[in-house]
Amino acid sequence: MRLPVIALATLCIALPAIAAEPGTEWEVTATMEMGGMKMPGTTNRFCAPEGADDPETMAKGGDERCQMSDVRQSPGRFSYKVTCPDGAGTGEMVWDGNDSYTSRMTMTMDGETVQMVQKGRRLGSCDASVMKKQAAAIQAQGAAAQKQVCASGPEQMNPYMLTAMGADCDPKYRQELCAKFGTRAGFRKVAVRRPTGSPEVDAATLPEVAKFCGVQAEPLQARLCNEAGQVEDLGFIGGWCPDLAQPIAQRECAGRSHSAPPAEKYRGFCNRYGRGVMEGEEAADDADDAGDASGAPASAVPTPADLMKEGTKRLKGLFGR
Repeated sequence: MRLPVIALATLCIALPAIAAEPGTEWEVTATMEMGGMKMPGTTNRFCAPEGADDPETMAKGGDERCQMSDVRQSPGRFSYKVTCPDGAGTGEMVWDGNDSYTSRMTMTMDGETVQMVQKGRRLGSCDASVMKKQAAAIQAQGAAAQKQVCASGPEQMNPYMLTAMGADCDPKYRQELCAKFGTRAGFRKVAVRRPTGSPEVDAATLPEVAKFCGVQAEPLQARLCNEAGQVEDLGFIGGWCPDLAQPIAQRECAGRSHSAPPAEKYRGFCNRYGRGVMEGEEAADDADDAGDASGAPASAVPTPADLMKEGTKRLKGLFGR
């Protein structure tokens, strides 16, 4: 779930594009509760240009995409409803004079309820232009981190990296991932993965990637096998094209020995093919012993779940989850 700016910024004041301007420094301590878990409180300071610390500006948190309605204001109290692209909710600010306030907001986003509480107090004067530069630097860092997460989608062939970021990822990353999936190298990278029970990791398995790209896996595999046969890509043929692998094995591998080994070009293929046959037979025997009527061999392909863990960890770190 992507939290909107109003949550991520903990309702910080918008900083207008003014080169140099006197302002007021505020210290804000914010806490957030989501999914029954209360996040540790964070304290930040920011500089509000003169005239920018009115209740409505502070409540919107600088997110111009958010629209307020049912605004009610009375001495020392400001309540409202707010609708943002990622969710909607209600909020209230209670002022203790002009130097401190308490804000409470409840937002519903992607079916989850987020509750935010912040307490702010006025510290004194500040230079708003300095804070603007700092805010610009933070935004640049956030944009770079976001771009890195989006780019990791096609790099790791994991759609989760893109879907979790929503509309913040450029469509080119989806196109790049799906284009790679349509190649032998990309298909092979995805096809070796097995379900782990983790949604973030399992999003990168063959059925999920095919669904994400809007293609059917079997026709794609057939096309890639046809291409592999034309160039005799033995690595791909041995792993994913049994109809092509069997005659090559019979021709190049059968009856070979240490004294008469396969041609150098086919040695790796023959070794892998032989191991696959042996492992398949052992798996079938185990299934028979267990009373499995299908006798289907277990996959001899390893489970490379570790391939996805690092990217998932970085993504969760960005969301503070």
